[in-house]
Amino acid sequence: MKTFRHLFAGLVLALFAVVAQAQFSPQQIATLKTVCNAAPACVTLANAADDIALAAWFNAADEGGCIVWRPDVSIGEANAVMVWTEIDTMAAGKVRIWEWMRLVPVLDFRQSSIRQGINDAFAGTTTRVNITQAGKRTATRVEKALASGACSNVSPSFMTWFGPITYAEASLIRS
Repeated sequence: MKTFRHLFAGLVLALFAVVAQAQFSPQQIATLKTVCNAAPACVTLANAADDIALAAWFNAADEGGCIVWRPDVSIGEANAVMVWTEIDTMAAGKVRIWEWMRLVPVLDFRQSSIRQGINDAFAGTTTRVNITQAGKRTATRVEKALASGACSNVSPSFMTWFGPITYAEASLIRS
């Protein structure tokens, strides 16, 4: 019985390892290899086969300050930057827009409907500016490499992939 458990656990771990390594498409890996080959520090890490340092390099903030739309602004974060006295002056329809938006746990600013909802509900207010700013952040190197758009504060990029890369994924990039 103990042997079966060990065998089963090993198979499950192997399956998760394969799934974890399959997160990037072949095109994304090629893009990341191109980005790495253009940066001497990354090439040094890749040649040293230091997957931990290579993952850290890709997970660091983009030194150029590429701005992206966030997919994960919590309603609590949005509420924290609101100017509450502005809510009292809002028309009932605008309040209703915000009430509907608050039904989801997070706001994905990559969606144009979310950005439009914020603009419609809070047009001409400091709250609109504050919540829209909360929907932006600096991309990591990996996020910038896989994003599309201008990367500016006025016109943020759209992330097609977000989050840190793992050591196993870094290994795929250098291989």
